Amino acid sequence: MFRSGVLVALGAAGLLAACSGSDVLDPAALCHVGVYRTASNSIIDLAPVAGADLRWRAFDGQVGRISVGEDGLWSGTTGWTDQPNPARFDLGECGTTRVTIDGLDGYNGVAERVPLETAETNFESDGLTLAGRLVMPPGMGPVPIAVWVHGSEHDSALDWAYAQRMLPARGVGVFVYDKRGTGASEGEYSQDFEALAGDAAQALRRARELAGPRAGRVGFFGGSQGGWVAPLAATMSDADFVMVSFGMMVSPTEEDASEVQADLRAAGYDDEVLEQARQVTDVTGQLMATEFAEGQEEFVRLKRLWGNEDWFREIEGSYSGHMLRNGITGFKFVYLNFIDAGTSWGHDSVAVMNQVDVPVLWVLAGQDRSAPPDATRDILQGMIAQGRDVDLVEFPQTDHGILEFVETESGRQSTRYADGYFQLLGDWARDGRIEGPYGQAVLTPSPEELP
Repeated sequence: MFRSGVLVALGAAGLLAACSGSDVLDPAALCHVGVYRTASNSIIDLAPVAGADLRWRAFDGQVGRISVGEDGLWSGTTGWTDQPNPARFDLGECGTTRVTIDGLDGYNGVAERVPLETAETNFESDGLTLAGRLVMPPGMGPVPIAVWVHGSEHDSALDWAYAQRMLPARGVGVFVYDKRGTGASEGEYSQDFEALAGDAAQALRRARELAGPRAGRVGFFGGSQGGWVAPLAATMSDADFVMVSFGMMVSPTEEDASEVQADLRAAGYDDEVLEQARQVTDVTGQLMATEFAEGQEEFVRLKRLWGNEDWFREIEGSYSGHMLRNGITGFKFVYLNFIDAGTSWGHDSVAVMNQVDVPVLWVLAGQDRSAPPDATRDILQGMIAQGRDVDLVEFPQTDHGILEFVETESGRQSTRYADGYFQLLGDWARDGRIEGPYGQAVLTPSPEELP
């Protein structure tokens, strides 16, 4: 969420931000980008990576990065690690519709490119022209359509959003667009949820218009920061559903506090320290939510009181650690001049969800360090107990992105998507039902736990 989005690196050297979307892509690799179907009906997607590499994503969640070797075959590593992967791809020449796969269980053999129907478009929102694309499954009949709602990335979704191929290959249309200030869209990059939700609502209207009689149920699919924007967009449009993955039902300031709590708990600190840390993040959150108008005296007092404590120096979060290390004046200067994108720090997710009257699927990563799931799980379980039309699914051993991982000396390294995750999204988008099972996914609460 914000840990990797709003505040990328803040220190003595100032802000350093990097995003893969600015990297030059090699046409020799781009010509192979597409989604392919094997003879056994398995789906595998080839997506661009910076430079001449590609990333493959299998529908069962396996993933890797590949580059072409001297023998003309493509191979590489597992997930986002540096561990070799046995999969080998013969992609042939540019223009071919076939790839041959070896060394990847369940996907070996020849795979044919799925002929998706694509319509490039522009649409207007808030005086800006935004660039979009509707991608539909082959055929003539109506299909569900998911409007992709971005996270905090600055990248072009038209270039990088793999969902625009994975879901249509399984019968679900996708409308994807470059959010304001990114890619081919006009405007300045923003994290004003109201403005972004308005853009998403206009995207949904454009998707319905383009799809015409092929439009079945049309709704939003938001990941990470999109979990704040997609439900809000549903209140501004005639959406039929909302899907959220690894998003939060608390404010961005509470996200920061949750990250701090999770990190200190993982480091072995006790409840007394966690309560003291909560007092600190209450104040840093107040400063952010009030644009530094309230909380300055308390901030100074707490730094004097606990500034020499080990746990205090270990605080990170989305912004609290930066503020504590740089002081209000230093942090405020860099934030307001180089970072501030109008972020809706005080966004009230519960109030928004109470206005959403369409079915909702919410997918949690049980070990999410960027968007700790505990508070979100509790809030949504309460709504389900009240009879709200919400399906809550959790993949317990995953981090942000619904990614499985291994712990290394340098931190977590993502190895794959959870088994069943892509199947869950496709099934629910099509008919609003959870058919399962989906790997290790847990429906929470279980039917037996509901009153």
